[in-house]
Amino acid sequence: MHNNILRTEKVKSRSQITQAAEHNFRLRGQNNIDEARTPLNKILVNSLNVDVTKASDLQEKLSAFYGGLGVKERSDNVLMMEFVVSASPEFFEKKTSTQVETWAKHQVDFFQEKFPGQVKIAVLHLDEKTPHLHFMIGTELESVKKYKNQKGEFFKKSWSLNADRYNPKFLVDLHTEHAKHNEKFGLKRGVKGSMRNHTSLKEFYKIVDKALKADYGKQIEKSIQSLEIGLLSGKVSLEEVREKFAPMMNKVLKQNKVLREKFTMDIKGWAEKLSQKDDELDKKELELKESEEKLKARRDAYVDAINRVVSDSELIKELQAENKALANEVDKYKPVVKAKVETTFKPKPKGLSV
Repeated sequence: MHNNILRTEKVKSRSQITQAAEHNFRLRGQNNIDEARTPLNKILVNSLNVDVTKASDLQEKLSAFYGGLGVKERSDNVLMMEFVVSASPEFFEKKTSTQVETWAKHQVDFFQEKFPGQVKIAVLHLDEKTPHLHFMIGTELESVKKYKNQKGEFFKKSWSLNADRYNPKFLVDLHTEHAKHNEKFGLKRGVKGSMRNHTSLKEFYKIVDKALKADYGKQIEKSIQSLEIGLLSGKVSLEEVREKFAPMMNKVLKQNKVLREKFTMDIKGWAEKLSQKDDELDKKELELKESEEKLKARRDAYVDAINRVVSDSELIKELQAENKALANEVDKYKPVVKAKVETTFKPKPKGLSV
């Protein structure tokens, strides 16, 4: 199974909202964006009817919306929450555009159900390496307060900006709930509290190669040119510095090349081992989860069996008590049998007179 990805950030200023709009609506260029694919991006939700060709329009429309509710903003208010939703790059491999759009709509359904009326913007980006969505969520909150005057008690509704709900526990639970929502796509939640990097091994190699192939010769040359004669008391020229230091620098660079190659081998080997360990951890995690589910099922079966035995035992006791009560009642109505009285007749002796 591939990982479900959910990240969030608090947006506390209007300039941050504008910066987010510039990125989300592709109003500024970036190195990681394939401009040829930018027309494939889709705005899936735009509840404020924002002009996506104008960077400042999102914060202007949001301000008007909050003003219409009567919100009194404070300097420490969180104006919006931004969520980024994606999945492991491998998940999107060989996916058709229709399949990606089905996945994207499923994410929109989740956020609109979780934050009803607060989803202001949802945009699908298909012009970067991995498809993903940006959600811009409002923080407006309706509350009802009770007041009392001479005429009695009355209630009044009001609106404010409140992002207190987005505490660490809420976000952890939200991540779990969102991953469960995406189980139908074969996605799973990452390990809770994990600090593991989600960069793929191939991307990691590119980063390492780029860092280790840096040409320090030009940087050294630039440093030498920037030296001031005064630092050397005017006794040597820049040419003399270059002549003296160049052989040493070349030697360092050659040694550095060997070290870089060795380091590249070491770090790539380490990365492969780390990747294998991560795969093993994921496998063990899945096995533990399956074992836990099996144990839970067995435990539930045992509990049901024990409950049935206890219930049967209690029923037997009740029946025994009823039988005893009925026996006592029957004894009350049994007929009384009178005992036979035996009498002995003794005849008078003959020849005797009184």
